[in-house]
Amino acid sequence: MSRRLIAGASSRRQFLRLGSSLLALPWLESLAGAAAASGPPRRLVAICNNFGFYAPSFFPVDPGENYRPSEYLEILDDLRSKFTVFSGISHPDIGGDHASEACFLTSAKRPTSPGFRNSVSLDFLAAQHVAGATRFPMMSLSTGDGGGGGGLTYTSTGASVPPLYSPNAAFVKMFVSGTPKQVEAEVHRLRRGRSVLDKMEGRFGDLSQKLSTRDRQQLADYTEAVRELEKQVQLDEEWAVRPKPVIDATPPTDSGDRSDTVGRSKLMLNIIKLALQTDSTRVISLAIRGQDSRPPIDGVTEGHHGISHHGNDPKKIEQLKLIEKAELQALKGFLTDLATTREGDGSLLDNTQVLVGSNLGDASWHGTHNLPILLAGGGWKHGRHVAGDPKNNTPLGKLFVSMLQRFGMETDAFGSGSGTIDGLV
Repeated sequence: MSRRLIAGASSRRQFLRLGSSLLALPWLESLAGAAAASGPPRRLVAICNNFGFYAPSFFPVDPGENYRPSEYLEILDDLRSKFTVFSGISHPDIGGDHASEACFLTSAKRPTSPGFRNSVSLDFLAAQHVAGATRFPMMSLSTGDGGGGGGLTYTSTGASVPPLYSPNAAFVKMFVSGTPKQVEAEVHRLRRGRSVLDKMEGRFGDLSQKLSTRDRQQLADYTEAVRELEKQVQLDEEWAVRPKPVIDATPPTDSGDRSDTVGRSKLMLNIIKLALQTDSTRVISLAIRGQDSRPPIDGVTEGHHGISHHGNDPKKIEQLKLIEKAELQALKGFLTDLATTREGDGSLLDNTQVLVGSNLGDASWHGTHNLPILLAGGGWKHGRHVAGDPKNNTPLGKLFVSMLQRFGMETDAFGSGSGTIDGLV
């Protein structure tokens, strides 16, 4: 049983190992050695909300730095200097329908046409660029349950990469290692409320003596985040298997676990934060999948999918806004967590480009123009609304080129986009 601290300065891999647990540590200057001079690694996260965002509440009216925040962007206004919002941008020649989900990170044209074959996705291409640098080349996640629809990731030949649907499975994948029997035992411990950190308390004490004051605080923040996520994952799993009460009444619209897209999103976003913080991977995609059933949100009485096809019905729009405001609150929490997690001379958000958007510009009629797109972090100068032509949209692929270049790749084209996007500093 190894009790060595593995601190590979050249590869920036920092681990604690004890028995079946292999715990990746956050990026710490004290352990990075010569690699500390180049700073923390660059990372990329792509998030797609498959039911879109209600455009009149999402897009600001004014362009530039002095834009007045829209109803939705008011929620994120504390983070205004951390993101750029885009309008008048989309993938050309995609066409309508939910099939456009498959093209959000690829820009492949006409997904409903006979013989359609997808192309490589942004996240897969970025992962190839940093292959071998982390334990997992990339992570593809989804808030769905595998019953319909997949993730956002496609290989160089256009084949779909199945996502992880379970936060528990994602957590185990990151933090539990060993033989199948050891993994099974460790999962059993987690389900009984034991932490992967419990067996490493002494090792953390030994390690802290080698760290600077700033690194010790980062390590303390990290271990607190791991314990909190373990509690959330355990509760989520407990509720999923807990018997439902028997009642003598007409069944209401389904409000079960499957419909809690916001709750699932929060769990996955916490998984993403820890995966980035530990440098377990540098590329992550998350498909946020709305459901047909009613989400457990006060004031919402209908299924999410049906509400998204509101047909300009004011009552449906008000319910849709309740759902989407809850989704944006979850996003705010995630971005705030990244912005307040120190890493090197900056924050985790400074080193992570976070793309947030949708394959639909108007979910009510499956419109794929004027997509709601937001880019946060990554070292860009933010705080502005980059307004494109609402009729002659800027190819979203141009933004992807800018992101890939920022990620360290030498490229001037992606999919239907050639050159970088104007207005991103």
